[in-house]
Amino acid sequence: MVLFDRHEIRLFLAGAWMTIASVLLGAAGVSEVAATEPEAKPTGPKTRQQIETRYKWDLSTIFDSDAAWEAAFKKVESMTAEFAVMKGSLGKSAEALRNGLKMRDDLGKQYESVMLYAGLSFHEDMSQSAAQGRWDRVQSLGTNVGAATSWFTPEVLTIDADTIKNWIKEDKDLAVYEHALDDILRSKAHTLSDSEENLLAMAGDVVAAPGNIFGQFTNTELDFPKIKDADGNEVQLSSAGYYKFIYSKDRRVRKDAFFGMHEAYAGKQNTIAAMLSSHVKTHVFNAKARKYNSSLEAALGGPNIPVSVYKNLVETVHANAPRLHRYVAMRKRIMNLDEIHRYDLYVPMIEVEESDIPYDDAVGTILTALQPLGNDYITTLRNGFENRWIDVYETKNKRSGAYCWGAYTTHPFLLLNYGGTMNDRSTAAHEMGHAMHSWFTTHSQPYVYGDYATFCAEVASTVNEVILAHHLLNEAKSDDERLLLLQQQIEGIRTTVFRQTMFAEFELKIHELSEAGTPLTAETLRKTYHDLVADYYGPEMILDDCADAECLRIPHFYRNFYVYTYATSHCAATNIGRRVIEGEAGAVDGLMKFLSAGSSKYPLDVLKLAGVDMTTPKPIEDTMELFSELLDQFETLYAKTHSKQM
Repeated sequence: MVLFDRHEIRLFLAGAWMTIASVLLGAAGVSEVAATEPEAKPTGPKTRQQIETRYKWDLSTIFDSDAAWEAAFKKVESMTAEFAVMKGSLGKSAEALRNGLKMRDDLGKQYESVMLYAGLSFHEDMSQSAAQGRWDRVQSLGTNVGAATSWFTPEVLTIDADTIKNWIKEDKDLAVYEHALDDILRSKAHTLSDSEENLLAMAGDVVAAPGNIFGQFTNTELDFPKIKDADGNEVQLSSAGYYKFIYSKDRRVRKDAFFGMHEAYAGKQNTIAAMLSSHVKTHVFNAKARKYNSSLEAALGGPNIPVSVYKNLVETVHANAPRLHRYVAMRKRIMNLDEIHRYDLYVPMIEVEESDIPYDDAVGTILTALQPLGNDYITTLRNGFENRWIDVYETKNKRSGAYCWGAYTTHPFLLLNYGGTMNDRSTAAHEMGHAMHSWFTTHSQPYVYGDYATFCAEVASTVNEVILAHHLLNEAKSDDERLLLLQQQIEGIRTTVFRQTMFAEFELKIHELSEAGTPLTAETLRKTYHDLVADYYGPEMILDDCADAECLRIPHFYRNFYVYTYATSHCAATNIGRRVIEGEAGAVDGLMKFLSAGSSKYPLDVLKLAGVDMTTPKPIEDTMELFSELLDQFETLYAKTHSKQM
């Protein structure tokens, strides 16, 4: 997944209330595994020195030394001071406005590169104090830049809109910024005075505090119990090691891990509930300060997403919960369980030994599978695989999970922790989808549009997964392999559409409760979550008391109405991917237009370039239908191959 969204950075530099610190600190401090249910990774990581150079990213393409980074850091500081000189001049002429916009772009480019190098080098080995120091400094720098540039948008809004339109007609270089200026003018009703914007920008560290505290507390202060592994050895449960146990074929092990994890959070429920409540209150405060009708409207206002799109997702998926009920009943039957609990959702339904997939073989398969996307796409994809864009393997103290991150002036960088599973192969394809999106955008758009909204971020990556899954099913050499692949697709929809939408509905409910003046106590949070889990998973699912505490451990709840984009993107990508697979005329061309559009249009309009309209329920309903089709295929094939067990 994309860890950092440059659209958020751009909003920050434009004086938006959301700060770089709140975006980055929460993400860096907490692995994103909690929301995406990845498979366990092998134990015993190597050191970086033991990994071949070709499997490690090359950060010298950003800065060739720490000293060069230091010089660039100081340049950002000086550019920030120079930018302040522009204050009060933007309305004098088209040239003055254009110069201000260009200077803001130059500052953004420089800061992105400084932040990128600091973040990637820190994530290589998070135990290194020098890298930690750079990362701390770049976050503080970001807050300072945000405060120093917070005057820009309010000042643009003091210029008469007709004057700006006339300047755009007269100045072809300013005309490049037409959509960006329209976007600023659209925000006029929610933009405060210069001094108020500066005050909100300076409050960035305070606003980020709940998420930062959550990350620090849950990663370093929360005590987890010891459990016994499948061999009877006593082992320490941890956030990182949890998924190794929850995927265990030994039901006792995964039950102990599940209860151990959630009882630990339940034991600190009042403290963590206070963190989440405080975080929600910052959103409520922001919405009121900026004169929005709700926290949701405020969160969606930046990318210009109607509230109806969010609610359409929630209502459509919730209405299709009976399809998930069917899945739960099928899983219970196939696993031959008297009762099915939440800890039974992670282990594969069928016991088929996965063969190890060497990384180079996975790369070859991905390149072959994505051939339908055309020569330009494949050539760029191969370039990324072969020219050290990727940090492939788990190493000691390396950040967990996977992401794609880059700057406008660099190629994308991918962090993987490749372990040789089918899921690892899909993750590589997924992250390279992000990389292709970034590459084609930055090579097609000027800097001002050289990013893409969070709403669109997961589409390109998931299209890759859809096409890869289709290829693998066609090439499967056995029924067991087909069952594994079908199961992977089923789980993809369950975790990315159903589960993330359930998270999105929970976010919506707790914000509405806070806006209505209802205290978000631990009891309120857990009851709200319990009721949603019961609705989504249905009557067959046994809801253990401690499981409600899951709502207290999801790091994505410390983003701002973010998780819904996983679900909308998955639905959009499924629609695009299936049309590409079927050879529909214009499907590939539409996808390439989408990949190249960046933020030159509003997100919904960018997605329409690829032939998808997310203002309607259709893409979501199509994904729900696909989920049922996959269940049908799985049940039919399982009955054929395991008839005695049916």
